[in-house]
Amino acid sequence: MSTARLTGRRGDGSAAVRGWVAIYTFGLPAAIRERRRGEVASDLAEETLDAIRRAETAGLRRRRLVRLLLGIPDDLAWRLVDAPAAVRQLRAVLPPTTWVPLTRSTLFLLSITAIGAAGALGIVVVPLVDGSAPPDAWLGWGPYGFITACAIVLAAVVLAVAWPVRGLRLGIAGVVIGMAAAPWLGGCWLLVFIALFARWYQASRLGGPAA
Repeated sequence: MSTARLTGRRGDGSAAVRGWVAIYTFGLPAAIRERRRGEVASDLAEETLDAIRRAETAGLRRRRLVRLLLGIPDDLAWRLVDAPAAVRQLRAVLPPTTWVPLTRSTLFLLSITAIGAAGALGIVVVPLVDGSAPPDAWLGWGPYGFITACAIVLAAVVLAVAWPVRGLRLGIAGVVIGMAAAPWLGGCWLLVFIALFARWYQASRLGGPAA
């Protein structure tokens, strides 16, 4: 009998247990998160197999839900005390200059940010260079501030791949300039910050580059 069947029988309470584990392990490094979830999955599988052997599967869901509720304090204590200690040990193993690879989510966010900044830069720069932009299209320093902000954002995205902290700092400067030059694009500037912050957070959890 497969582990998936043992831990995923409909109505046996395993989904509630796995859902709770996913909640209180959220945000931990992948190694620690997956180890905890694997331990719980293994316990569920053994418990299900034992219940099948004893012909006691009817009460499995109730027993699991009761144990889940009673175990919440212990799970929170693990998350607040044991898990941070494990994270510190993991960081101690990794050199502080170790490069942390991009995850799919951070790669997606940084790619969208870079494509958007490059596209916006082209849309504004080309008309200014070839003289096709109407004189009253964008008055004052706005277009030049926007160009500066987009260029800074592009540089910040590239920098964040290897040095997340530097990329975030530079990106914040670009966002500030962009908000002043084009405040109506507030959502876009927020996306820039989210992408760079996500990269910094992802790297910092695993003891990535400090600068």
